[in-house]
Amino acid sequence: MQETYRQLQEEDAEEYYDVLHRSYQTDRQYPISFSAMDATLEDEILWLRKEPTYALFAEGKLVSAISLRMPWGSHPGPKISPHIGQFITDPQRAHQGYARKLLAWVEQEILKKQLKAPFVTLGTADAHPWLKEMYLHLGFRIIGEKQLPGKKHKTIYFQKDVK
Repeated sequence: MQETYRQLQEEDAEEYYDVLHRSYQTDRQYPISFSAMDATLEDEILWLRKEPTYALFAEGKLVSAISLRMPWGSHPGPKISPHIGQFITDPQRAHQGYARKLLAWVEQEILKKQLKAPFVTLGTADAHPWLKEMYLHLGFRIIGEKQLPGKKHKTIYFQKDVK
């Protein structure tokens, strides 16, 4: 199976939005309030313009994507480092290792080689039943917790060293 990695552009917005929308709809059953759950296509076009977003394509189809919110951008994370946002996998392609492969590629090609970042952070809902364990399994460690304004859940912050 042919797999390719690249940064998404505005022309990718419809395909990205489709996968993002289907991915986040699976979280509606939990007491969480991720902003992406209610994002519109227009919101995601603006997102792709502002936040570098990288994707893994399998056989020409977008299967997983990761956005990097930069510390100098409009949505910085908890530390002066890139912060992962909107880390998604097509629900029809879940549990096939795509998220792990994409994260490894982003760590090596973007965070390490291009940005020379020593670590990356991310945040997720404490009320989500499996994301915390997934991020720990991917090598992240918990660095804090915070109740953000307007959120139903507490946010758990994670950090992973880039090696």
